[in-house]
Amino acid sequence: MAIFSTEGITRRQRLRVAAVLVFIPMALIVARLGYLQIFRHEYYSLKAVGEHTRSYEIPATRGELYVQDGDNGTVPIVLNQTLNILWANPHFVTDPGGTAAKIAALIGGDVNSYKDKLSQSDSRYALLAQKLPNDLADKLRALKLKGIGLSQQDYRTYPEGTLAAQVLGFVNADGQGQYGVEQYLNDSLEGTPGQLAAKTDTNGIPIATADNIISQPKDGKSYVLTIDRNIEAMAEAELATQIKASHAKSGSVLVMDPTSGAIRAMANFPTYDPNDYNKVTDYNVFSNQTTSSQYEPGSIMKAFTMAAGLDVGKVTPTSTYDDPGCVMVDGRNVCNAAGDKAGNGKTMTVVLRDSLNTGVMYVLRLLGGDVKNITLPGKQMLYDYFVNKFGFGQKTGIEQSGEAAGKVNKPSTAPGNDINYANMTFGQGVSVTMVQMAAAMGAIANGGRLYQPHLVAAELKADGSQQKVMPKVVRDHVISASAAKDLAQMLTVVVMHGSGWKANIKGYENQIAGKTGTAQIAKPDGTGYIDGANIGSFLGYATVVNPKFVLMVRINEPQIDGYAETTTVPAFRDICDWLFKYYNMPPTTK
Repeated sequence: MAIFSTEGITRRQRLRVAAVLVFIPMALIVARLGYLQIFRHEYYSLKAVGEHTRSYEIPATRGELYVQDGDNGTVPIVLNQTLNILWANPHFVTDPGGTAAKIAALIGGDVNSYKDKLSQSDSRYALLAQKLPNDLADKLRALKLKGIGLSQQDYRTYPEGTLAAQVLGFVNADGQGQYGVEQYLNDSLEGTPGQLAAKTDTNGIPIATADNIISQPKDGKSYVLTIDRNIEAMAEAELATQIKASHAKSGSVLVMDPTSGAIRAMANFPTYDPNDYNKVTDYNVFSNQTTSSQYEPGSIMKAFTMAAGLDVGKVTPTSTYDDPGCVMVDGRNVCNAAGDKAGNGKTMTVVLRDSLNTGVMYVLRLLGGDVKNITLPGKQMLYDYFVNKFGFGQKTGIEQSGEAAGKVNKPSTAPGNDINYANMTFGQGVSVTMVQMAAAMGAIANGGRLYQPHLVAAELKADGSQQKVMPKVVRDHVISASAAKDLAQMLTVVVMHGSGWKANIKGYENQIAGKTGTAQIAKPDGTGYIDGANIGSFLGYATVVNPKFVLMVRINEPQIDGYAETTTVPAFRDICDWLFKYYNMPPTTK
């Protein structure tokens, strides 16, 4: 009878353990390879091809941008500068250290960093340097370094520096438009790169010959903008002066043609130079506040509440109401501004002239057919005018990245909705953008037609001709021509005798229409308003008989006493006076 050996069993167990220890790592490796080859094959293939084919691209020329120069045609505001990219195909580099030393000696930079990139034998493309001037590129070519290539690349240059910076935006290091027009129109500006075939010289550099081209590059489109460089420059200078005078945080100015929606100026302060965008530390400066910053506009909104009342025939400029000074809504006392005395028989013109909150709440009640109460039908009618006619609470579609829509709460019977709508009549509890406000005021100025605000005037063709972009009418008959005329006369009283009196200019009496607004700033968490902080704005147009421009000035968080008539109206007046001269608009009175 055989005796089973304990020693033999131990040996077999050890062999099995050893086999398992070897098998598990091998199985993991095989599984990983299977995962990469089967499930991630396409990803890594595309990545490898992407790196490899970058050296075979023929760059497209990015489209350029031009602006108006008054009666002198157009001038460039965004151009391209052709510089060079230095790259390597490490597969062909035989002496990484020596090659790195020669490159560093000629263009500067870190030798070890170059060497590390040149030593990546599994890579077919390594970026070494960008924006090399042509003289350095020629010297590098003369060295005939194995595996080293140079490609020409267009880089953005902004010859006007800070002018219209937020409107334009910039192009980042990857060639992608950021902010403004550069981002909004990036796809059509950047074009499509061409492609070389895989033929290379003995150094591994693609051969750029006619028979080696698979596809020619398609250059990007160039555009002429509606911006007038002279108006833009003046607006920016005046805005900076007023910001400093009021010790404000920031501000903006917008000038628009009310007969087409064409934007003539969008000034922002503080600003930056797109040529040096990488030096900016506060990224908020990149945003165009006229389109991307929504805010509660304050009493400017009274003009649009009054427009609704005039259009449906609920009020006329001479209609009167008895002003109680304060009105109770949803258990809250809503009052006029401090210093405004209650009184009977106040006209709707006086409501706008003295900016009476109780007066526009009275209009809201009339819209609902109940002089004593705010009703759902009244709120629905105001919502219809604000949103569906004047365009608040929705993007305008202007050619700017990051445009805000604003917010107008829908009417309902929910608790708190009445007080919300009472506040909305005078511009609190509703958020808008400057470009929405300007477009809406433009509809009043031109007699009832709402145009889409736009920044592109034409596409510039290769032969120098321009394909014009026609103005787009968003909505006709926003309000009747007679209602617009009545409101215009009421707004001239605001300038002549009300809060906008500092905007009055001799010779243009009764020809400047406008409305001030001073609004509290809501806390980010929605729990109320920031103590002592406000936004002052003034929106108007001129002239009443033949409107040439809509002008809006906004000053954020001024540190001086007074409402909008102190912080924004002086800037409005100075810009308005300049525009009268620039457009050769003669005085109507002596």
